[in-house]
Amino acid sequence: MALLLGQTRAAVLHTIAEHPGCSTKELAALVGIAPPSASEHATTLRAAQLIRTVRHRNTALHSPTTLGIALLNTPPSTAQV
Repeated sequence: MALLLGQTRAAVLHTIAEHPGCSTKELAALVGIAPPSASEHATTLRAAQLIRTVRHRNTALHSPTTLGIALLNTPPSTAQV
């Protein structure tokens, strides 16, 4: 999955799956990246329909979608290229 998404974006998706409903600020702290970076990664994952984001007042809360969970649960390919 890291090859498909990149290491940081894969970590962001994994963290959202482990902490559904986390805020962007919490996500950034959990992954160890800056909040603007966490927001950018979340935007890309949302555009790919791997997460959904809801707003609660001024806070964005992120959760994985069924597609995001399925991607996380897909075993790495063993095919040689």
